[in-house]
Formats: sequence, C-alpha cells, structure tokens
Amino acid sequence: MKYLGRYKVAGLAAVSVLALQGPAHALAIYVDQDATWRYINASAATDVGAPAANWYAVGFDDSNWFSGAAPFSSNPGNPASTFGADLANVNTPYGGPAPAIPGSGTLWSVPYDPYLRITFDLAAQTDLTVWLAVDNGINAMYLNGVQATGAVNAEGQGFRWEHVFDIDADYTFAGTNTFALQLEDHGGATAFALVISSDDTAQNPVFTDNDPPEQPEDPNGVPEPATLALFGLGVAAALMRRRRA
Repeated sequence: MKYLGRYKVAGLAAVSVLALQGPAHALAIYVDQDATWRYINASAATDVGAPAANWYAVGFDDSNWFSGAAPFSSNPGNPASTFGADLANVNTPYGGPAPAIPGSGTLWSVPYDPYLRITFDLAAQTDLTVWLAVDNGINAMYLNGVQATGAVNAEGQGFRWEHVFDIDADYTFAGTNTFALQLEDHGGATAFALVISSDDTAQNPVFTDNDPPEQPEDPNGVPEPATLALFGLGVAAALMRRRRA
C-alpha cells in the first residue's frame, strides 16, 4: 500500500484507473522526460556531500551543481532497461503515443540519493499535473519552496506514470518556477523520469496541502503603485533642483 499525501493508492491499478479519465488532446509540456536538471550526489564522481539546508528554495544558487539530462538511471546508456512496462496513462500528457524513453541519460549509481533541481517558466499562474516514474523512491519534493505532503516511497521498478499529482495554480508563479527533489535508492537498479504538464482535468492526488508560497512582489516587472509614487516624487525633486540651478 502506498500513501501519497492524504490519498491512498492501492497498487498501480488505481493510477491506471485515474489515467482513463485523462484528456484525448496533448497537454502543454513545461518539463519533459529528457529535460536537463541541475544535480549532485548521483554517483561517486558527483558526490559533494550534503547540500545547504535551503537546497530546494527559490533563488538557491545551483550554478556549481552538475548538469545532466533525464532520465536518471543506473544504466544511462540504455535507461529503458531499468524501467518497467508503461502503464495505461503513459500517453495522457502527450495526447497520443508517448515518446519512447530516451536512449541515453545521466548516471544515478546505487546506492546514492541524489538532489535535483530544475526551473521552468509560466506566462501566468497555471494549474499543473506532475507525472512520475521512479525506482525506488523520492525522499522529498518541492515546488517553489513548498514541500509535497508525502514522499513517494515505492519499491520495484519505475513505471510511466505510476505517480500523478495535481498542483493548483496558487502554488505557481507567473515567471520562473523551481521544482526540486531528492531521489532515494533502496538497492538494485535505479530509474527516474518526470513530466510537468498543464492540468489533465482528472482528479489526481494533490501534490501538497501545505500553504501556497508567497507570490513574488513583481512577477511581471510592473512596479507596485507605491513604487510608482516614490519614483514620481524623485523625478519631481530632480526637476526642482534643475530649476533652482
């Protein structure tokens, strides 16, 4: 039995039932299964020790982290070999036949628990759906600094898409959004792929029931009224000084 936040999913069949409610049209894809992530601690060569406590936060500087394309797998030369058979919902994000699992990816060695971060842009606050396949699990997961209400602790192979979460628009920003997570391995092969899409309209488990993040003060570059007033006073003062001169 797997517990995802306040929702209980009895095996993979329940996720397959949810998938049948999905749309027949392609969704907007904001992060695809072959996206490039920032990461650390996925192998001996990328092990840098524990990250800073705010590794998941918006604005955290990950410029010195490694960069690698998903999927993450113990067999990066043939990632598909570490995934299980696709589930009935595999096509749902794409509105048609899903692309094959990419033919190459990034090494995730046993028994490492890597940290990953990625950013993506939205034109406006948007309802989202997250599609996950992972072997073995996820220790912690965040969107814009807000933690998911439960880690995905699973055993066995990763299946596209064994875990599906809905994210309300209140948790997103107009502009740059930050998704961060820590994977976990319990031994054996590893596999991780993720897609973030527009809302698929099905009633999936919620990503989090924690409070939404505080919105940026100026997500679209439009000055606040108070800022405009101060700017106007500054201009007026400058003009007065010029006249006196």
